[in-house]
Amino acid sequence: MKSRLPIISIILGLLLSAPMVWAEVPEEFNDAVDYFRQDLEYSTLQQLQQASDRLNQLNGELFPVRKDDSVVERMQGAAIEVRSHVTVNIRGSSIVLEDVPTYAWFAEFVEDMASRGIISGYRDENGNPLGQYGPADNVTIEQLSKIAVESAGINLQQCTNALKNEQASGRWSESYIRCAESHDWALYGDGTVDVTRPASRSEVVTTVLQAFDASFRSLDGTVFKDVNATTELGVAIETAAADGIVSGYTDEEGNLTGFFGPENPVNRAEIAKIVSMALRIY
Repeated sequence: MKSRLPIISIILGLLLSAPMVWAEVPEEFNDAVDYFRQDLEYSTLQQLQQASDRLNQLNGELFPVRKDDSVVERMQGAAIEVRSHVTVNIRGSSIVLEDVPTYAWFAEFVEDMASRGIISGYRDENGNPLGQYGPADNVTIEQLSKIAVESAGINLQQCTNALKNEQASGRWSESYIRCAESHDWALYGDGTVDVTRPASRSEVVTTVLQAFDASFRSLDGTVFKDVNATTELGVAIETAAADGIVSGYTDEEGNLTGFFGPENPVNRAEIAKIVSMALRIY
């Protein structure tokens, strides 16, 4: 198969670039080219799926690994138009997120969040998009406040309380921290949290549930091996699991390990799924 791909590509390129010549090609040759076209389509689909499988095997993320067939389904048919990376709309311009391939497990959630205007990726000092989302980067406390406030549709102008956290004063996140404080979210309530440090998994889950006014369930300490009746914010973790927002760690084969990792950081790929799922459920 590999040895034929360059030849097939050249044939298709020449034929598609010369429509007048194509019209005069014998029917038998047309049939042969159609066969090669289908062969090439199948090979492309196989390569994308294999790449997706390899990426999933490397992930031991917060959620169970599952195969996303959306890329394959979009490509099935006579014509192939491969959209290799997620594209977001920023101020009327389409920006390709070069680190969010469409076959990645988190792509659909990043795309969902972007379509809602909640995330847009990194920007330079002038506010211009860089085309990078940073899926592996840890989410900070101040980033979490912005995502939670905007996901919940909270109006910043209505958060007129005095800012408790002096560290947030003058920072880009000040208005979001102020709103988080005004809503008495556990992580921000007393104004002492370091807004620049990474947020833990338990803190992210708790903040998201509070932002959506979710009803907390009772804590029995039997859902995860590392979350018991005395675990801080454990009730939020078990509630999120029961509501289908999180499922805990998985192994390389996608099997649940039974661990959640309450104190571990959350990356930007994971929080995209947490919030996207919360928007669908609450």
